[in-house]
Amino acid sequence: MSKVYRVLGLMSGTSLDGIDAAILETDGETIFGFGPAQTTLFSEETKANLSTATQAALAWNFEGPAPNSLAQADWVVDNSHIGVIECLPEWTFDLIGYHGQTILHRPDKLKTLQLGKGESLANTFGRPVVYDFRSEDVNKGGQGAPLAPIYHKALVEWSKLEGVTAVLNLGGVGNITIVSRETLLASDTGPANGPLDSWLGEVDRDGVISRKGEVDFARVDHWLERDFFKRSWPKSADRYDFDVLGEMKGMSREDGAATLCQFTASSVLHTLQQMQVRPDRLVVCGGGRYNRTILTILSLGLGCPVLPAEHYDWDSDAIEAQAFAYLAVRVLRGLPNSFPTTTGVPEPMVGGRIAYPV
Repeated sequence: MSKVYRVLGLMSGTSLDGIDAAILETDGETIFGFGPAQTTLFSEETKANLSTATQAALAWNFEGPAPNSLAQADWVVDNSHIGVIECLPEWTFDLIGYHGQTILHRPDKLKTLQLGKGESLANTFGRPVVYDFRSEDVNKGGQGAPLAPIYHKALVEWSKLEGVTAVLNLGGVGNITIVSRETLLASDTGPANGPLDSWLGEVDRDGVISRKGEVDFARVDHWLERDFFKRSWPKSADRYDFDVLGEMKGMSREDGAATLCQFTASSVLHTLQQMQVRPDRLVVCGGGRYNRTILTILSLGLGCPVLPAEHYDWDSDAIEAQAFAYLAVRVLRGLPNSFPTTTGVPEPMVGGRIAYPV
């Protein structure tokens, strides 16, 4: 029997809101137990620093010398994560899975910019740290995302779900995993909460705002003509690939929210149509699971149960952090994290780098 590790997983997404931390007990194949989890919000200073670095990276776009602000942002990412770990209430762990921060992601250029140095955390806490999970996949021609599908498969097996299960994560960008006994497929789907949050300046909790509006289907159909939706899966996206707010002038707050919810749901339905999959159930994770407008559109479009992750006793707020805990053990054991049917990489890949304390 393989060793079971107690792993601390750390995740910070492109929404730049904070750091998710979670403990998972696993051998990198089977889930043996879930530990505590928590989210720590970034300070306004940290958020501003990372936002500035992101804008600088977007302007740079891997052309010429990298801007100096990226080195400062690298230090900020490491130290913000160290601060979070130091405040965890007596959590014990053998290993750290450290996602770091994705600042710029351009798989079409075989480039991705991942901030966060595993050595800093390894030397501070005296534990091995697995980090930089995406770069090798992108270097070999993969999309570098999504990386959670193999963990979604472990969750589906833990819940003993039969048939075809689709796991949809609605964060800044949407991604979907298809799990059955024979199959593991995945792809980014398109926009999720990013454009909607930017439009409203707040989260549309329960879809309260969006369900009061009317959808502009002509705009949605126009947006679905973008290059991303014409590409074959698996494919990955950056949240800034769906910056449509400039095309929404004159719309009311409610109509704009309703239209963006339709855009998100239509993107998911479009991706499933591309994949030629009709799931038996759709399990929704991420902040978008609270938006009843999006879930209702998906339910009507799919004709199957559309349920939040908590229905199956999954902790949706912790899933991405748990995923990188799970992936860390797989890297340690030399097991693949990405596959031709999840990131488009030519062959199954381990990915990730390991830093040991010195």
